[in-house]
Amino acid sequence: MNRSLKRLMLHRYKRLMIFLFLIISGIYFFQTISGISSWKTDFNYFSSHESLEHFNQQIEDSYEFEDSEAGKVFLYYDLKHDKSIYTDDFEDYKKYSLTMFNPNSDANQQSFNSYPYYNEHFLQIAIIFGVVGILLFLLDLKTNFNALIFTSKFKRSAVYWYKYYFIGDTLAFTLFFSKLISIAAYRFFIPSEYLNISLPQQLASSFSGWLFLLSLFLICSFLGLIIGDWFLGIAATLTVFFTIQPFLANIEYIHQTFFVKESEATSVVTATALDNLLPVAQTTTQSINYLPIFIFLIIALSSLFFGQYIFNNISLEEKNNFIMVSRFKRLFQLFIMIYGLITTCTGLFIMTVFPVEKLNMSSLVLNWSKMILIFFILFFVSEYVLFNKKPKLLEKLLF
Repeated sequence: MNRSLKRLMLHRYKRLMIFLFLIISGIYFFQTISGISSWKTDFNYFSSHESLEHFNQQIEDSYEFEDSEAGKVFLYYDLKHDKSIYTDDFEDYKKYSLTMFNPNSDANQQSFNSYPYYNEHFLQIAIIFGVVGILLFLLDLKTNFNALIFTSKFKRSAVYWYKYYFIGDTLAFTLFFSKLISIAAYRFFIPSEYLNISLPQQLASSFSGWLFLLSLFLICSFLGLIIGDWFLGIAATLTVFFTIQPFLANIEYIHQTFFVKESEATSVVTATALDNLLPVAQTTTQSINYLPIFIFLIIALSSLFFGQYIFNNISLEEKNNFIMVSRFKRLFQLFIMIYGLITTCTGLFIMTVFPVEKLNMSSLVLNWSKMILIFFILFFVSEYVLFNKKPKLLEKLLF
């Protein structure tokens, strides 16, 4: 262990470490306090005479509708049996309203992994892990800290691992203990009959999300290692941020089109393919698919160890290029093409190649023309960004 290098790295990162500790633990602290307080408030309400009167009023109001469920109150939509669930029993209504992790058949729980009184703010924490991962190497590159380190007596490999020692460990341990303390608080302050989740299931699902976030950090740090251009790096990050929703929606569209039988589809929104294929976002009663978590973790660990090799051999002469490692440029171009085509052309491609009704010739020509145009736009943009190659036609127009 190089003590002087350790002191140098600690001095550089200690403020960031304190900030990350405070922001992550703060999110869990306030979420836990808010969730438990809300549950206690609702429990007191449902234990009052006012709540019973309100329930009876809803029963009376339901008779205004001439249907088979008159005299009952709506609870939830059952995805498994594709029907609405009603009740005329106040205790059932109270138990359902106060239960934190309701059954998988509940549409809200199954489709959106949404639970009352409980929210780990997964998206916000994922953004923190992703941004910190990208900036871990990119910021040191652009502030010339790498140039200072590379000309010193310190080994690059030692510098590489100390970055993860300080920042990675701060993220991992802060998130781990924040989750653990939050789980303990919920189980201590809320009666077990209202949790509706076993401790092993709660731990397994919560910490599968922990593994997912750590893997995300490692993969993003690898990307930050090979990205050299501030502007293009930020532009690419913003592009992914604003297009990830249509990209994931199109992945789901592909899944529904080719892998879900029409007889299996329900009349309401169901759990998406991403719910089934990707690691869970937070604590859930749904069954956990461990295979994608394992695959994602293997990719992350591969990025971690391969990143050391790249860091040992990377040249600062490439620091103004979008991708600092030339051998990765074609691979990145392939990712750009696939991501862009899935995001922009999925619906058009399926409608053209697998039409519900036969298309006329003009529609076919128009659809294929649009897809070919998008393909060439993505190709030329990636050629320019990655290789600084301008299309010959564009060069003639400019010069």
